[in-house]
Amino acid sequence: MATVAPETTPAAVDGLGRPPRVLMLTHRLPYPPDRGDRIRSYHMLKEIARHFEVAIACTSDEPVWLQHHQLLSTIAKRVAIQPISTWASKYKSIVAALSGQSLTPYYYYRQGLADTIVQWHEEAPFDVILTFCTGMIKYARLLAPQPGDHDSNGHSDKQAGNTGPSIRHVLDLVDVDSLKWRSYASKSWPPLSWLYRAEAKRLCSIEAGRFDHFDALAVVSEAEAQAYRKHIAEHPGLTVVGNGVDLDYFSTLPDSDSKTIVFVGVLNYKPNVDGVCWFVENVLGELKEHIPDARLLIIGRHPIPRVEQLAEQAGVEVVGSVPDVRVHMQEAAAVIAPLQIARGVQNKVLEAMACRRAVVCSPQAALGIRAMPGRHLLVADSPKLFSRYVRALIRDDHYRQQVAASARRCVERRYNWPQALGPMIELLGGARRDWGSVTPPLAAAA
Repeated sequence: MATVAPETTPAAVDGLGRPPRVLMLTHRLPYPPDRGDRIRSYHMLKEIARHFEVAIACTSDEPVWLQHHQLLSTIAKRVAIQPISTWASKYKSIVAALSGQSLTPYYYYRQGLADTIVQWHEEAPFDVILTFCTGMIKYARLLAPQPGDHDSNGHSDKQAGNTGPSIRHVLDLVDVDSLKWRSYASKSWPPLSWLYRAEAKRLCSIEAGRFDHFDALAVVSEAEAQAYRKHIAEHPGLTVVGNGVDLDYFSTLPDSDSKTIVFVGVLNYKPNVDGVCWFVENVLGELKEHIPDARLLIIGRHPIPRVEQLAEQAGVEVVGSVPDVRVHMQEAAAVIAPLQIARGVQNKVLEAMACRRAVVCSPQAALGIRAMPGRHLLVADSPKLFSRYVRALIRDDHYRQQVAASARRCVERRYNWPQALGPMIELLGGARRDWGSVTPPLAAAA
C-alpha cells in the first residue's frame, strides 16, 4: 500500500486554528474519472478540498500509476491507496456471505489500509468521515460512533484516540445499492439469485443504519431519495447531492450525419453488459431492416466474452477501451443507453448530452436525470420504439440537431459540478458553519 502526503497545507480557518479535517473513503481510486463512481468521487474530492483539509483512503483492483499518486497528492493532504486482488476479494466475500455478513464491505477491506487510517487519526484526529458507498463502511467503523455510543452531550466514548465531540459521519450511498442487488436477483437463476437476494437484505440493514450511526446520508437523485424512504427507512439527514458534467472537457461537438450509433460503458459491469446485449438482440435487427448500413460501436474498458461475441453480428464493432471517448462520440448520429437495470444518474448520458449528442435511453437510464423526455433526450420503453427513435435521428438532420442542441442547453443549466456538490459541503460542515472555506494552493490547479 502506498501513502502520499503533499508538502502544502491549506490555510487555517479563523476561530478554529486549522481547517476541519475530512477523511474520504472510496472503494475505487478516484482517478482517472472514466466511470460513474470515479467521476463523482474525483469531482467531489476536488470540491471538498476547496473547503476542508481532506485525506483520501481508497482501494484499487487495477494498476495504479505514479502519476495518479502525484495528482491526488496535489489535492489531498494525505493519500493512501490499497491494492486489492480480485480473487482474494471474492474469497473474502464468499467467507463473509457464508457467515451471514454482507459481502460488499468484506470485498474491499484490508488490514493494511485500516492500520493507516487509525494511525492518521491518532496523529491528527479527523472531524468528519465521508464514506463513499457502503463498500467502505468497515473502515468508517474504526473511527465513527455506532448507534448508542452517544451520551446526552453528544460525545462518544468508543472512538479510537478521541475523547472530544463525536466525529461527524456522512455516508454517500450514491445509489440505493440493495435495490440493485434485488434487481439482480429478479433477473438471475439459482444459486446466484439466492446470493443476490441475501446480499440485498444485508445491504439494506447497513443502509438503514442498523449497525452504524450516520449524521447524514446522500443520494444522487430525488428518485433515489424516494426509493430510500420507500424501501429502506426514514432519515432526517437524507439529502440529494447530484452529479455534474465537466462542460469544458465534454464540449459541443459538430453534428454527425453518419449512420453510427454509440454505446459507452464499462463492459464487465452487469447492467452495461445486459443493456447492450439487449439492444443487439432486440433492436438492432429491426433497425437494420430499415437502415441496412447502420452500425453500432461499443466502447468501454474490460469487455467480457459475452460482449466481444456481439462483434459477430453484422454492423457491430466492439471497440473496447479508448484514450478519449470523444473521438468516437464525434462519429455518432445517436448515443444509446438501453440499460434494463440502472440506479442513480447515468453519467454516460449526461456526457453525451454535454457533447451535443441526441440520446435514446431506457426508462431506467433516464430515471435520475432532470431532463424532459422528447425534448432533451428520447426515452424508449420497447424495442420497436427504440428502433423508431434511432431511425428518426439518423434520417432527419433537423430533428437530430434540435434534440442534440436541447440536450446541451439542459446540462449547461442543471449539471454544473460546484453547484451540484454544494449540498455535500453543507453536510460535511454540519452545524459548524463558522468553518468557512479553504482553498489549498495546489488543489485549484489539479
